[in-house]
Amino acid sequence: MTSALLSRVAESTYWIGRYVERAEGTARILDVIVYQALEQSGSATPAAARLLAVMGLPPEEEAPDLWSVTERLASDQTSRSSIAGAIAAARENTRAVRHVIPVELWERINAMRAALPQQWELARTVGPAAFLDFVKTQTAAITGLADTTMSRDQTWLFFTLGRCLERTDVVARQLASLSVSFEGAPDSGLVLLLRSCGGYEPYLRLAQGVVEGPRVLDFLLRDRLFPRSAFASLTLAEDCLAQIAAGRQHEWDEARGLVGLVRAELEYSAPATLSAGLEHRLARLQRTISQVSDAVTRRYFSHDHPTAWRAEARS
Repeated sequence: MTSALLSRVAESTYWIGRYVERAEGTARILDVIVYQALEQSGSATPAAARLLAVMGLPPEEEAPDLWSVTERLASDQTSRSSIAGAIAAARENTRAVRHVIPVELWERINAMRAALPQQWELARTVGPAAFLDFVKTQTAAITGLADTTMSRDQTWLFFTLGRCLERTDVVARQLASLSVSFEGAPDSGLVLLLRSCGGYEPYLRLAQGVVEGPRVLDFLLRDRLFPRSAFASLTLAEDCLAQIAAGRQHEWDEARGLVGLVRAELEYSAPATLSAGLEHRLARLQRTISQVSDAVTRRYFSHDHPTAWRAEARS
């Protein structure tokens, strides 16, 4: 197997991880904003505009409609920012490396891709809840199969690295999706945010049932034990980069350096400072993930720049 082929295999598995995590993350963000809008009275236009901003999509010329934006993010197969587009891209990357991917993993991704149109047609009738649940269940099955059937070689390391980087970006976007500041966020909004991250029960055990904005923010940004926190994802990403670069420690690894810096900033920031300038902190975290992806591409992938998943194309 030539080094160029190895490079393409690594790139494909990296993007499988990112696209699967992106589909799940988009479903979770839709959970937060769509159902927050349903709970609140008044026009859904602010929620639709916030959803476009959180996902990095350009604003529409006319006042956006929440359903049309949701449909765009759920079923637009031409955009890799959408759930359908991300799963289609994951399938294409998996098909290209079927010789190194467990057949069960390929079959699950292929089956999910085939079932999405029917699931969305059902959502047109009964609402998006069942569709979003389907996406979260299927992506959990995909990542579970990867964790239980893939050897812990470089293929798995690149797959996991992609997942961790995407998950960090998604956490930043989920935090940005809350329509009010964490200092004055209502309990209902915080509970919805925690549930969308799958972190409601772990948080309650940690906080002894007290739901407070600053503590929720600290939990989602830098809890060491919750696997969806930004800190936990960055720590695993750094470990993957260290193992991928084993034997080349004498070379400067830009991607690992960037991950280490942003992880250390989260780890050593005083709790009281987390919410200060939160919007800029989250935007900086997203920019860093894009820079890490660029650095990984330059070092390990031999050709194209990483595929941009948002219209503003930071990567």
